[in-house]
This record gives sequence, C-alpha cells and structure tokens, in this order.
Amino acid sequence: MRWNDLYIAGVGTYLPEQVETVDDAIAAGRYTEEKKAMNGYRELRVAAPGETGPVMAAKAGLEAVERSGLSPLDFGLTVHASLSHQGLDLWTPASYVQANTVGGTGPAFEVKQGCNGLMAAVDLAASYLSSHRDLPAALVTAGDAFHLPYFDRWASEEQNVNGDGAGALVLSNRSGFARIRSIHSHSDSTLEQMSRGFQPWTTGPFADGQTLQLSSGVEDFLQNADVDLDDMIARIGGGVRHSLKMALYEAEIELADARFFLHQQLAETIVTHGICGLLGVDRASTTYDWAKQYSMVGTADVALGLDHVLAERDPKPGDLIVLQSSGAGYVWTAAVIEILEVPSWV
Repeated sequence: MRWNDLYIAGVGTYLPEQVETVDDAIAAGRYTEEKKAMNGYRELRVAAPGETGPVMAAKAGLEAVERSGLSPLDFGLTVHASLSHQGLDLWTPASYVQANTVGGTGPAFEVKQGCNGLMAAVDLAASYLSSHRDLPAALVTAGDAFHLPYFDRWASEEQNVNGDGAGALVLSNRSGFARIRSIHSHSDSTLEQMSRGFQPWTTGPFADGQTLQLSSGVEDFLQNADVDLDDMIARIGGGVRHSLKMALYEAEIELADARFFLHQQLAETIVTHGICGLLGVDRASTTYDWAKQYSMVGTADVALGLDHVLAERDPKPGDLIVLQSSGAGYVWTAAVIEILEVPSWV
C-alpha cells in the first residue's frame, strides 16, 4: 500500500537496567561457546520483577507520545504487540498500555503475530487512521520479558536469543518527522505448521510445566516424510523478497536508494545469509552490530533500531529507511519511510 498522508510523529524505547552477557550465560551452563560463535550475540537486558511486557511498553509509549508533541486527546487507537507471556492470563494488555499512556475512549487492540507483531500492528494502525480521518493519531507499542521457568531466553530457541525491553511508535495522519511512503504485508499459511510441528493440543498454557522448546516444533515438522525442506526454504526466502519488493515498488524506489535498512536482531547466520545475502543488503546500513548488546528484543527490534538511527547515525531530510520483519505463521511486513526533518528531541 502506498501512503501519501501517513507519518511517524514519535519514537520511544525502554530497556531494563540489568545486563546479562553471553559469557555470564556460558558460565552458568545456559549457553555454549559454539552457539556464541555461531549466533553472534553479546549481551541482553533482563527485566526486573514487575517489569512485564505491557509495563515496559507503557514506558516506551509515554516517551513516544511526549516526543510527538501530540495531546492524549489526539489518539484514537492503541495497538500493542507481543511475543511473551504478558504478566497475567486472560487479560487485556493493550488496554493496560492505553490506560497508562494516552487514555481516552478509542479502542485498544492486541496483535499476536510472532516476531512480526510490531510491524503488523503498524500496518493495521495505518489502515485505521486512513479510514478514520477525524482521529489524528495512533499509538503502537511492543513489549516483552522472557523468564524461566516458562521461557529460557538462552535455550528455548536454537539460534535466536531473547532480551527484554519495549518500543513504541506514534503514527499520525496529519504530520510527523518522517513520512511512511509504503507498507506491504504478505503471508504464506502453508508454513504455519513449521513452528507448531505435530504436537498435541493442550487445554491451557504451560500445561506440562516444562520450559518451552520452540525448536522442537520445527524439528518435529522436518522429520515428517511429506515435508520438502528445499521447498520450505524457498517459500521463506520468497516471502522475504516479495514483501520487500512490493514495499519498494509502492514507494517508487530501489533498495540502493535507502540509506538505512532496519530488521530484526536475528542470529548471525540468519542475518548473513537470509537478509544481507538474500536481499543484497549492505550490513553497514543496518543497526545489527550495534544491537548485539540487546539481542532480539521480542518484536520491538525495529523501533529500537529507528531510535538509534535518529539519535546516533546523523539522519538527514530526504533519507530513506527500509523496515523489514517477519514472523512465524508465516507473515512478512516491509515498509519504506522518508525522513522529513530531524526530530526535535535528537
């Protein structure tokens, strides 16, 4: 979708104070030297007791709203995205984020689309602002905390390592420091079972009391004789390329026109082959090496990267930035934004 009147007016982030390094995890027997060499992470942040995903998302959201210069009365929508357990069962974290940021009577929605949650939420919020022209702004947040015994940040996934934190964006149909020129989402539901595997259904969360092993679903899936591994890999790569191709086409630019390319903080091998190699992205245009100090922060990586670019990478009016993410399911979202002015808070 090409946009002519959709803007980013504010960006906010929140990262807990406690730092845990890869070497700390290795010394504790929770990680290995082999994985350190293969995956490339350095350290991450660990949320304190009570710093749940929504609590951190509200803090990031408040920063984004303050930076936007908009009044809480301008917000007609709040969308919250997450990966992890949000602190309580069967409650509404999006409403918590709304109540602790902009308040008001606009709807609050939750998006659960894996690692693509934040970008999926941006896409949905953009459409909402387009169809509700009397509502000037939307707040989009993402927040996650990964704790034992439910989730082991160092071992529940074979490659990706998960840090705690949150990010937020304020979207506006009136004005902002950057214009969103295009957003494109694409899915391939034939890959849905890749993460689920062939495990039996449960009647509630954490049913067996065992720490999640997300890689087991993939391993289970790949052991099925009907699975064509080459086809699966081709489909995943095709989804990444298609979402990017369409976002670039709708923004009327080439990849080489973009000064920055912001993506998820995936393992080194995935980034090397599945992003830079697959798409032809110049690693120097990303925030990947800088963000190794935070690892993969749930679904908030793109917001963290954008905040870093604004503060530390000297963006100029006219600079183009590509945002790209994906999530199991499989859904990919890519967007192109154009810097209109250096934000006042930088």
